[in-house]
Parts: sequence; C-alpha cells; structure tokens
Amino acid sequence: MKRHCLRFMPTALPLVMAITAIMIVRPSPGLAADPPRRGPSSAKVPEFAEMLWAIVKDGADMGPNSGWFHPSESRYEWSWLVTRFDRNRDGVVTADELKGSARLFRALDRDGDGTVTAEDLDWSPRSRYLQGRALARGRFAQMDRNGNGRVTLAEWQKAFEQAANGKKFLTQEDVAALLYPPPAAPRPAASRGKPSGPEGPSRWTLLKGLFTGEIGSITEGPGLGREAPPFTLESPDKSRRVSLADFRGKKPVVLVFGSFT
Repeated sequence: MKRHCLRFMPTALPLVMAITAIMIVRPSPGLAADPPRRGPSSAKVPEFAEMLWAIVKDGADMGPNSGWFHPSESRYEWSWLVTRFDRNRDGVVTADELKGSARLFRALDRDGDGTVTAEDLDWSPRSRYLQGRALARGRFAQMDRNGNGRVTLAEWQKAFEQAANGKKFLTQEDVAALLYPPPAAPRPAASRGKPSGPEGPSRWTLLKGLFTGEIGSITEGPGLGREAPPFTLESPDKSRRVSLADFRGKKPVVLVFGSFT
C-alpha cells in the first residue's frame, strides 16, 4: 500500500502554530467529582494538537509531561477513595475507615504515616514522595560504583570520605550535600527550526514524524470510561485468532494500546 507523506515548507510553520493555538485554548470541562465511571469529555483538547504544540514550542527539549505524554488516569483516584471511606470528613482515611486488610492499607499509605492522604495517591511529577525517591535513586547510583544495585560498606565509606572532605565527621551541610547534590546544568535550548544538536532531532524532523505517524498514531486510543473497540488479532504464535468479543462480559481483560519499538 502506497504511503503518502506530507512535505513541509518553512512558510507553513506560522499556520501550524495558529491552528495549534486555537485548539489548545479551547475550554476543557472539569473532571467528574465522583467516579467510578466517567464519560468521555466532549471538549478535550486532542492529543495530536497537544503534541503538535509541544514540538513547535520546545522541539527536542520536550519534558516527560509534554505533548501527549500525560500521567495515567484511574477511575479510583483520591476523590473516589475519600468520598467513600472518610466517614468523619477530616480529609484523611484511616485503617479503621478503610475496613480492608492491613496489607492493602500499607500499600495505600505510601509514606507510612498511618493515614492515607491525597499525597499518597499522587503519582504526578508534583509528588514530594516521588521527587524524594528520584533524588534517592540518583544518589544511590553515584554510590553504587560497580552498578550491581547494592551499596557495600566500602562504597558507603567512600561516599562518607568525599562528603567529609578530610574531616572525621559530617556536618548538617555535608549530609545535605551528600543526599541532595546540586542538579546537573540544563542543556541549552534548541534554536527555532534548527537541529538541537546530537541530543535530539530538529523540529522539522519531529513534525514530519508526527504527521506521518512515525512517532505516534494520530488517532487516540479509548479514554477513561470508554468501551474498548472490537478487534480480532492473531496470537503471537499465529496458531489462533483472538477476538475481544470472546471475552467481553465473561472475564476481566487487560488491554494495552500503544506502539512499542
């Protein structure tokens, strides 16, 4: 089947930016206050438009939450949990209120303070817990000199010696520098319409990949609360064909929609 690719001209960039801006400023309705089943949004900004704007704006310097890269969504988020189990309406859920197993409560109580709060269920980049874990992973990787996933006593002593800088003890400032080293210097922003260097492709390369489907499908997958579309596919060993209709309403099915290369 012949594939048609779009040809990009520099004069088309202002038009692309104008169309993207119009799509992005469209109002977006608030989320349903009380899941578990939320209908599709009728005024959601298309993911394609979000990705288009991110490429035009940032090029190869896009961050982990730029464009169509969003945190995952769930029907059972904090608003659902607190509405159903916070009986005294104090903004936290205790083990007595949850009435579940101790193992389940420990899994939800991420910071181990004895209550489940909105912070415990926050998996966005704003989460203080995840930010702390990211810093810990970075510092651990610096101490783990042989990269075997373990910090030995010798490696720990080496980190101590570096932090102490010739002293036999650590001050509060030394510990802060040990646990929270200064961040790496940011790389320079890419020039508009020009390659960002060896670390990333140019805006034109990204735009071409977007419109030709090379960096992702123009068509979005099903949203939260939407029914998965019917399909029939071959099994990995090509011994049989599998249809979603064979399982719908009979047993739980986990579907992962995406492109993995």
